[in-house]
Amino acid sequence: MVKGKNGDEIIRIVESENSTIIIIYHPLSRILFCSISDADDDVDKLIEVNKKITNRFWKKHQSDIKIFRTTSEKSRFQTFIADIENLTRGGTIAEVFPKLLVVKNVMEKILAMGMINEYDFQVALKCTGKSSPLRIARDLGKTRNSVNEVLKRLEQLDIIKL
Repeated sequence: MVKGKNGDEIIRIVESENSTIIIIYHPLSRILFCSISDADDDVDKLIEVNKKITNRFWKKHQSDIKIFRTTSEKSRFQTFIADIENLTRGGTIAEVFPKLLVVKNVMEKILAMGMINEYDFQVALKCTGKSSPLRIARDLGKTRNSVNEVLKRLEQLDIIKL
């Protein structure tokens, strides 16, 4: 479990083999928001989208929350389902499938020039556009965080597209 990066945020991230759970407490509304996603989704994007959802929910249903707390009337919140679908693009907002932009021969020359190391090279070759960073990490026997760091470097070098 990981705490949010900002000290005043109340965010918890629980990662497991198959899923990621993000829990955000919205202090103004006194509501706990929770999302469950695939383990290979981008956690930073998930947090960003969850914050948008919490803020939009608060703005849209601020007065309805008071009524709900006294009556348990849930029907007022049904319209928010469409907002969630729009904000998450149907659940695909945090999917990341890096794609290699250069051919293997060029990658070998970049490696020979010393711009990348052998590990960067192996990660780049796994970027087929069909593998997530988690899948690449599992294939190489490394951590997802180390693969994500390499992917960011490779993207800065215009070797892959995230």
